[in-house]
Amino acid sequence: MPYSLEPPTACNPSEALLCLGGDGTLLAALRHPLNLPCFGVHVGHLGFLTATNLEGVLEFLKALKRGDYKAHRHLMLEGQKGNQHILAANDLVVSKKDYYGMLELQLFIDGVLANTYKVDGLIFATPLGSTAYNISVGGSVLDPLCQNILITPIAPHSLSERPLILGARACLKVVSNQACIVVADGQVRHTLRPKQSLFIQRAKRHAILLQPLERNYFKVLKEKFAWGSTPQN
Repeated sequence: MPYSLEPPTACNPSEALLCLGGDGTLLAALRHPLNLPCFGVHVGHLGFLTATNLEGVLEFLKALKRGDYKAHRHLMLEGQKGNQHILAANDLVVSKKDYYGMLELQLFIDGVLANTYKVDGLIFATPLGSTAYNISVGGSVLDPLCQNILITPIAPHSLSERPLILGARACLKVVSNQACIVVADGQVRHTLRPKQSLFIQRAKRHAILLQPLERNYFKVLKEKFAWGSTPQN
């Protein structure tokens, strides 16, 4: 069949990627070069981002056909080292390559040296990714439709280090004192040489997720994190 590579608009997509799996499958689809709207059918483990499960997929497909859905446009991050560009929907993580020692990472915000971290790594997360690696190391949870960049240190040497939440227009640069790795969405790994600059800013494109009209983000959080539940003895 004839196929057009022109991405559809987010408000009335004529094409979408159906993703069978968990959040990892969906994140890979959100980085796809076509930048199509995506919706996930949960057959994995966590399912934070998915629209429905196998039991509800038929009803959701009918709702899509009727136009009864929400199309959410989420901020993405783009890292650049040399001529190489790295796209992320959840997070970009600068981390040490080995299990011993620590990194010394200089963080520049809008051209100004803001801090020198002694850490195992730094997480640069989107609001969509605030409930991923970011939350596991004490980062804040943001509404996924916010326009912010989160910076969360991993195992900082100083207890005074705290997570930062910046505006989406911030331009960041990270420089490491030694070789380290850069990981996008926990899936794509790159190497950063000593003193090589990694530039991070919001991407020009968005991650477009299709969701049911009745979906409520905070209801999902309450369910996944068991907020308000009575601890079992």
